[in-house]
Parts: sequence; structure tokens; C-alpha cells
Amino acid sequence: MVGRRESRWGWLCGALVLAGCGREAEVLAPSPLVEQVQEERAYDPGAGWTLAWQDDFTGTSLNTANWNVLTSNYDPVTNNCNFGTGELEFPRAQNVTVSGGKLILTAERTSDGPYDSRCAGYGARSFYSGRIHTKSKVERQYGKLVASIKVPSGYGMWPAFWTLGANISSVGWPRAGEIDILEWHSGSPSWMKVATHWAGGDWGAGADRGYSLADAFHTYEVEWSASRMVFRLDNEVRATADYAHNEPGFQQPHYILLNLALGGNWYGNPGAAAIDLPTGQRKTMEVEWVRWYQPGGGSGVALANPGFEGGMSGWSTWSPNGTEAADFSETYNGGHSGSYHLSHWNNAAPFEVWTFQAVSGLASGSYKVRAWVRKGGTFDLARIQAKTCPECAPAFTELGTYGAWTLVESPAISVTGGYLELGFHTRATTGNGANFIHMDDVELVRL
Repeated sequence: MVGRRESRWGWLCGALVLAGCGREAEVLAPSPLVEQVQEERAYDPGAGWTLAWQDDFTGTSLNTANWNVLTSNYDPVTNNCNFGTGELEFPRAQNVTVSGGKLILTAERTSDGPYDSRCAGYGARSFYSGRIHTKSKVERQYGKLVASIKVPSGYGMWPAFWTLGANISSVGWPRAGEIDILEWHSGSPSWMKVATHWAGGDWGAGADRGYSLADAFHTYEVEWSASRMVFRLDNEVRATADYAHNEPGFQQPHYILLNLALGGNWYGNPGAAAIDLPTGQRKTMEVEWVRWYQPGGGSGVALANPGFEGGMSGWSTWSPNGTEAADFSETYNGGHSGSYHLSHWNNAAPFEVWTFQAVSGLASGSYKVRAWVRKGGTFDLARIQAKTCPECAPAFTELGTYGAWTLVESPAISVTGGYLELGFHTRATTGNGANFIHMDDVELVRL
């Protein structure tokens, strides 16, 4: 939502109400809505996920170890006024409360005319509302980020659950990267709108529940890996498209934002009088919980020496040209975890090596291999892979160039005979002293 480009939703204009599509009066009327029962949402992340962080909003106040509360329409992190989108609200602490096991962001019309002197050129704001974020407190990379949220109905309501790259203060928007997990618009009330923004462009999609999402709890999630994002609504409805990426803004930690905006450029910059929030009334965005899961955990299969703290114990090496020594366990100051990791490197000489672990006795089912990787230089072949027999074709993912430790996974592979070989296969036919691959914390996860 920071300084967003008005063209980002242009491909959906006509079917949905999106930025640059005009004002509410110009939009086709939404489809009739079916009745829904208001209830809080349970959530199961599925096999292969471990809960890494959560806030269930217990107690009577916001957990300030997790969250920062904005108290102005000037954002000191992003250094902009009205959040780059011309919104009409003035965030303040009184409109952020915790009660009954829920975070409550409250919007209300005001005649006080609040403004920040840093934003005096934009005029006074017409509404109070709530806005919080986790910058410098909770910043994570990849995984499954999900929240149970109830959004308010009404023209001009713009509730959002989203992330920004942790380096935004130094590199600016959109270079830092933005992931919009939920944005809601009154012109298409059954849709969860999703988007990404980065230095090179914008991408948008959505998930349609078939009835209005407003005034009841639903779960909104993104499953974010090193190369793809998958967005889901209520853990059932997948967005109309997945987002494949390799942009630097999405290869770094992000922080979380939750806010209830009003008006702004997504609604065509309406005046305050047009917003469906009469004086003396309040509208709320309620959040039951926010959770961040990481791959791995209870569904994982035990491997021998997965972090290479025991050297190459438990791992085998094969090479077609006698260059097995290109793989070895070494210390690395600043490695993903522990003191050791696996390296593939041969002092600028050509090599080919397959480092693998053979696992037997597996239950029939689908599996993925996950590992943390750093990689630089030029390789003819560099893969994380798995195969069900020594001669079988592998399921593999090509490793990209990762300056920082990056979680990478293989495609799913079906195991029916109980046996799997998993690991890393690399080849460099031309010597390059800049070549290196570091690998750590290998997991085999049953899906």
C-alpha cells in the first residue's frame, strides 16, 4: 500500500473494483450475496509446517514486544504521508485495542481535524483509525503467514493484511518488496485481493469466496518460498494465479502490517462525505490471531547428520570423474545454524559431485527435500533433488544465486517402495574461483 501504482490492478478492471478502475459509482453492482454465519476460524497449516511465531491477542493490551502502533498519518519507517495512497484516516493509539482475545482496529469519523505538521500540505484528516506493524520486532523470511480476520462492510473501507521488506527505510518502496495478503473493497465484497510490488513491476490476483467476506471471520494466507507465492482464502480457495518470483525484495525478511484504511486512490480518491461511516458510528477490523509457520517439524523424517556438524557422517558422495573431494563439511562463521555446513567447491578446477543420503523404510506417500542454501559463481548444473532408485530420474529444483541463506525445496516426489536418495548434485565444467555452494539443515518432509 506504500505509494502503490494505480495501474497495478488494471488487468482486473471491469470484473473487480481496483486501483485505477474509477470511482464506486462507475462500477458494476456486485452479485447477490448468500447468507453466512459469523464465527471464528480454526486453521490447520497441513503437514510439513511448524509454528515459528504467533500472536493470539490475549490479555487486555497489545503486545508491544511484537507490534508498533502508528500515531500519525506520517509513517517514519516509509517516510511518507497518508501512506502513499491518499488515505483519509489519522491512526492513533486509542483506536488500537485488545479485548476478548482479539485485536480491534476501530475507524470513526471526526471533526477534530487531526494532522501532522510533516503532512500539513495534505490537509486535516477526517477519520481516526488503527494501524500497527512489526518492524524491527518480528521480521521473517519465507514460510506460511496467515491471520484470522473479520473485515467491516461499507463503501470506503480498505482493511489490509500485508508485509514490507525490512530494508525499506534504506532502499525505499517498491524496491524493498511488498506482499499484500488481504485487501478488501466494497465493490467486490466476496473477493480477497492479493498483490505484490517490487522494483520491476506489480502483480495482482484474488480469491473469490462466493459471498461477502465482510462482518465474519475468515483466514487469509500466503505461502511464500524462494521462488513462488501461493495465496489462499479459508485454506480452501486458492487465488486465481500463483506468483513466481526471483526479485531481491522477496529474498529477504519482511515485517507485518495490519491496518484499517478509508478512501484513498483504490476508491478513486473520494471525499470524506462519500465514506460509509456516519458520525457517531464505528467500524472495526478484528483479528483473532496471526501466525507464521516455517517448513519442517513433526512431519519430518529423521536424517543422519542433517546439519553436517558431524562432518560427512551419514552422507555418501559419487562423482563420474573422480572429483568426490569437491564436497566437504567446513566451518563457516555466520552459517545458517551450528558451526558447519556442506560445501561444493574445488579450488577453481572443474568438478561434478552428487552428495546424497539414502533413506529406506519410508511410508508410501509424497515427500519433499528442503535445505538452506547459499550459492555464487557459475555452474553448469546445481540442484537439490530426490530419486527413488540410483538409476531413476530425479525430482529436482535448480539452485539460483543466493547471497544470503535461502530456504529451497525440491518438487514433491512419490515414494511407493520405501526408498529415497536425496541431496545435492552440482557440476562446473569450467574452473571458476568464485564458485561456491553452501548447504545446511537438510530436511525430508512427508506431505
